Amino acid sequence: MAIMRPGPLAGQLSGRVGGIVFSRNRGGDYVRNGPSPINPATFYQVEARNALGLASTLWDTLGDPGRASWVSWAQANPVQNRLGESIRLQGNAAMVSLNARLALLGIAVQTAPPIVGPPSPLLTCTGTFSIATPANFKIAFTGTPLSANIGLVVVGCKVPSLGISFVKNLLRSFTVSPPAEASPFEIGVDFIARFGVPYLGQKIVLRVGCIDFTNGQLSSMIPVEGLAIA
Repeated sequence: MAIMRPGPLAGQLSGRVGGIVFSRNRGGDYVRNGPSPINPATFYQVEARNALGLASTLWDTLGDPGRASWVSWAQANPVQNRLGESIRLQGNAAMVSLNARLALLGIAVQTAPPIVGPPSPLLTCTGTFSIATPANFKIAFTGTPLSANIGLVVVGCKVPSLGISFVKNLLRSFTVSPPAEASPFEIGVDFIARFGVPYLGQKIVLRVGCIDFTNGQLSSMIPVEGLAIA
């Protein structure tokens, strides 16, 4: 692994170019060889690909006015990239990103862009991770209940070692609540189905946000961490 210090022509770097991966940890920027991608074709991977394909084909069915409305919406609604910078997506990318979420949830895709802003984030969120009692593998949040048409979206992981603090590459989506969910929300069955049973004392990391079921917009995500207990 090589350490690098970007100069005036290259600021912070993140991502992959060919077989080279640019990343950053607490020691600074570094470059490493990237692993060869594999195609395990898991249930979750296939579902995500199907949703992305369905959303992508929708763009071809829109007329010029429909495409123009998405271009205008994307310009007015920037998103953050992996470096935390504000960027503006192209109209087709904005449409696909929202509709892929809806398709993955089995909700009808939308040909028109949203007319309201994204849902508000949760005020607070904490977790209890009991591996012996699935009903106590849950998250508690405020404000509760959620509004109509708003659900929780939860991504997470089991951390292999307590010494690992960078987990962004481990996080995976594993559950979404029904709309108007009230606190607490049980996540144990879905978590174990996705990641397997944690061992006692293993670190659990989640990111929890809100999703609007009418348009696919997400709120900002709240970090939640804890240890697996009996």
